[in-house]
Amino acid sequence: MILMKKKTNKILVLLLTLTLLLPSFSFAQTSVDYEYVDFIVEYINAYYIKDIDYETHQNNILKGLLQNLDPYSDYYSKEEYEEFINSLNQSFSGIGIVLKFEKNNVVIDRVLDDTPAKAQGLKAGDVIISVNYQKVEGLSLEEVTSLLRGKAGNIVRIEIKRENELKVIKVRREKIEISPVEYDVFKGVGYIKLNSFSDKASEKVKEALKYIDTVGTNKVILDLRDNPGGYLDEAVKVASLFVPKGPIVHIKDKYGNVQSHYSNLEESKYKLVVLVNEKSASASEIVAAAVKDTKAGYIIGTKTYGKGTVQNIVQLPKEDAIKLTVAEYFSPKWVKIDRVGVTPDLIVENETFDIQLEKAIDYLNN
Repeated sequence: MILMKKKTNKILVLLLTLTLLLPSFSFAQTSVDYEYVDFIVEYINAYYIKDIDYETHQNNILKGLLQNLDPYSDYYSKEEYEEFINSLNQSFSGIGIVLKFEKNNVVIDRVLDDTPAKAQGLKAGDVIISVNYQKVEGLSLEEVTSLLRGKAGNIVRIEIKRENELKVIKVRREKIEISPVEYDVFKGVGYIKLNSFSDKASEKVKEALKYIDTVGTNKVILDLRDNPGGYLDEAVKVASLFVPKGPIVHIKDKYGNVQSHYSNLEESKYKLVVLVNEKSASASEIVAAAVKDTKAGYIIGTKTYGKGTVQNIVQLPKEDAIKLTVAEYFSPKWVKIDRVGVTPDLIVENETFDIQLEKAIDYLNN
């Protein structure tokens, strides 16, 4: 996913913004017959057998309007928008655990450091039985996660099973922020795992590079596997840390208008390998394609997802929002990415262990 952020508090400003972006657009030629739509809505309201939740009804109409355009355009209610942004920026109010399914049970896969869950003694492997007295059997991981999250400061009651013993643990929710970056140095190679292009992605990658510099190596692996994307400007900033002076990505709208983003880096000091797979998408593909086109590094893994469009997200007057596909992006050499993906320089399939990572280390050390 690639997003461009835009916020406005007045619908007039929003319309002017859209008009400026689309100068030849004619509302008269393509406007919806709203009188006809209103007639159908009024008929439903008058004769449908059950009472209608008008807010939900309106939200569903708007969702249908956006979701039928393409897989990435959408409408968000105020609550959905807040959740979407928090998820994108990996910031939420909760207790700090990662869940998984194991033998039809909801199990704690990982407890994050410096979180309420860690402080109260929750452990990886604990089986969750109920949250605030609601049994989790039959619920999806997303539904259980939703039960665990809520207003910061509130206490959540969690019943768990640990080694056949039932326990009740009460945890106070807090604001949790997950860093999009994990990094280390091993076998003489700096390793940076970038999980998403959140609003702090480039800042955290810079921190990782600073640490790698202090260790005294210029060999770097940037792991973009399973990274679904994020903000366009963060992708450009991350690419600019490695890609030499010149274009990083070209953005082209339906009218042929092109906006190109550039790196000002005189010369990269790093010997770079970028790891990708079929779940590396959007902003990840911008970075991978820029590195490949400019030969700023070597790409190892499997062909990427192939999501080459840009979404503009606009917050509306009622604090709801729309996410609309507004452009397609291309690599520095104008190579198409959408529904094509980025093909690595070296295609390596992972099997029982991380062969891709081993190949990257071997390449940098040899």
